[in-house]
Amino acid sequence: MGNTVSMHNQVDECIICWDSIETQTKVTCTRCNISLHTYCEETYRNIRTRHYCKCPHCQGIGTLSMWS
Repeated sequence: MGNTVSMHNQVDECIICWDSIETQTKVTCTRCNISLHTYCEETYRNIRTRHYCKCPHCQGIGTLSMWS
C-alpha cells in the first residue's frame, strides 16, 4: 500500500568522476549521503596533504564509511 525503496535497485553516481557505481563496494558519507567509488576516494585522499577521511562534499571529517 505504499512505495518502498530498495537499496539494490538504486543507482548511485560517484561525486568525483560522475560515473555510476555498479559494484557493491562503495564509500558513502553518513552526513550528506553522497557516494564515491572506493578508488576515487583513495585517489582523492592521497592527493591531500593530510591522510584522514574527509568528505569531498560536506568536508566532514570521519564521516565516510565503506560498504562492501
